[in-house]
Amino acid sequence: MRARSLGLEEFRPIKRQKASDLIVEEIWKMILEGKLKPGDRLPPEHTLVERFQVSKVTLREALQTLETYGHITRKQGRGGGTIVLDIAPTRGIGLLANYLNLSALSLDQLMEARLLVEPLIAELAARRITPETAHRLEQLLCAHDVDFQTHGGSRRGWEFYILLAEITGNLLLKVVEELLIRLFMDAEFALSIGDIGMSGEEIAYNAAVLPANRRIAAAVIAGDPEAARREMTEALIGFTQRITARAASAGRHPQSS
Repeated sequence: MRARSLGLEEFRPIKRQKASDLIVEEIWKMILEGKLKPGDRLPPEHTLVERFQVSKVTLREALQTLETYGHITRKQGRGGGTIVLDIAPTRGIGLLANYLNLSALSLDQLMEARLLVEPLIAELAARRITPETAHRLEQLLCAHDVDFQTHGGSRRGWEFYILLAEITGNLLLKVVEELLIRLFMDAEFALSIGDIGMSGEEIAYNAAVLPANRRIAAAVIAGDPEAARREMTEALIGFTQRITARAASAGRHPQSS
């Protein structure tokens, strides 16, 4: 069998990793392994410079990266320093949403994902609803109604879905839902659908949100998983039709941003 020769283009140059990236990896590894816990204070700059054998500029670049990702915070003055933060999954939602938007996520893909995830969330919320969380749902719907009467729209419509995910008691579902809602918010803002200074067309778009949420909430509070799933599915189909029509009237390709 004749051996195949590879062209030089198949061989890529080895990239040398920046010293600041290595520091980020080292500190992040210590946080993951529990060697650095939330509230711990990192050693002073001069100690870290000596420990890592790098310049102050390189160290500060690494700390800036860690701060940007929400792993540490730097406080000035007496009692300040570099402090390790709790690892909250939601800290990365904005970054991931930005990445997906830059990757030209389509509105069709976003709504497809919502149709897969949110009926399940509604069903699970109906199974796990408590008097306390039922009261929170009702309060949120009342606040939504007041907002709509005042402004013609309300951001509480988005909060409603995140609260349902919280009611499931599943942290991962809540994080996924927060990402989906963040992307949907971006899509609505891109189509000039806000909650202040609404046009008649925008008010009409928002008018269907509260009644749909009330039907979903009623099924969830009644502890009826099948009805909750059905109402959520129907609401999402309606949202898809309305936002697609809105995108068409605005003359935009239906992408999330």
